[in-house]
Amino acid sequence: MLSSDKAIIIAANPFRYYTVTPSRVTKELGDVEFHREHLTHNGGVFWDIVPMGRRDVPWKHPEIHSGYFYISRVQKVKYWIEIEYIKRWKEINLGQVERYIPEPRRAYLQSYPECTTYYAILIRDIHELNPERKLGDFTLANVNKKVERVQNYVIIRDPGWR
Repeated sequence: MLSSDKAIIIAANPFRYYTVTPSRVTKELGDVEFHREHLTHNGGVFWDIVPMGRRDVPWKHPEIHSGYFYISRVQKVKYWIEIEYIKRWKEINLGQVERYIPEPRRAYLQSYPECTTYYAILIRDIHELNPERKLGDFTLANVNKKVERVQNYVIIRDPGWR
C-alpha cells in the first residue's frame, strides 16, 4: 500500500433517496453500512463520486489510499476507509470487478451511461472512527485551512486517524 499525506473526505447521506433506474429509487447508494456489509461478503466495495463540475477528467490524486465518510445529516465524520484506487468507471473493466459493485450501483450504471465519467472508489476496509470527528478537525490539503463543509468530496491532509 502506498502512503500519502493526503486523504479524501466523502459526503454520505443514508437518509436521501437516489434514483437508480427511471422507475426505482433507493437509500442504499448513500448508506455506508450497506456498503460495509457488501464489502464483508465480497472483499471490496465500490462507492462513487461525481467529478467537480461533472467534467470528464481523469482522477488527479492516485496517491490517495485512505479516506473518511462524513455523514451529512448528523454532521460527523464517522468512518475511515482504505482505498485501493480511484478511477473513472469507464477506465475499469467492470467484468473483472463486478462482485465489488453493489446491485443498486450496477443498476444505475446500466440505466445512466453518462455516470461512467464518475470516479469509482474501490474500498477494501471500512470501520468506525472512535472517536467520531467534526469537519473542523481536518485540514484542506491545498490551502491549509480547516474543512468547513463537504457537499461531494474534499481532499485533505491525512491526520492518520484510523
